[in-house]
Amino acid sequence: MDELSKILFGAVITVFIILAIIVIGAIYIFQQDGLLSEDYSTFPPEGKLITNNEEYMLDLEAYKWEVGNSVSENKMEENISVYTLGQKKSPIEVNKKQMAKLLFIKHQEFKLEQIKAYLWRDENQKEELKVEENRTFILPNNPGNYVLELNIKSNRGHVQYVGKIVVK
Repeated sequence: MDELSKILFGAVITVFIILAIIVIGAIYIFQQDGLLSEDYSTFPPEGKLITNNEEYMLDLEAYKWEVGNSVSENKMEENISVYTLGQKKSPIEVNKKQMAKLLFIKHQEFKLEQIKAYLWRDENQKEELKVEENRTFILPNNPGNYVLELNIKSNRGHVQYVGKIVVK
């Protein structure tokens, strides 16, 4: 190998090493900013209601959710009440005084700060349900159609789920 070939080979190796360092550095920076990781979704968790060994997806209505520098937001339609919105949902049939549990799926890590659960009997009448630490609550004793509203607050934002409950 002549002298020029050795210099050229050394230059190619040096350029390759510099490019590798740049790529590795960029990947590290993107991971730190949350731009490249498993937590790529900026959407809030999906809500699932479990009751009587059945699972039901709850509809995500309003939210503001932050992941890194990204924010996703959806506001509830104006001039429509939670009750009216809930009446359009597919019914979840339950028995009197049945226990229900809220699960979060397809989500990145977040710190749950508060869950508020309400049962709407009509446009103007709602009742707050007591939510236990394990995210369980008891559904009503009286038969009828209700709208379930679940509001969560976390370190990433807030989310509102709505479902229709039919107590047999």
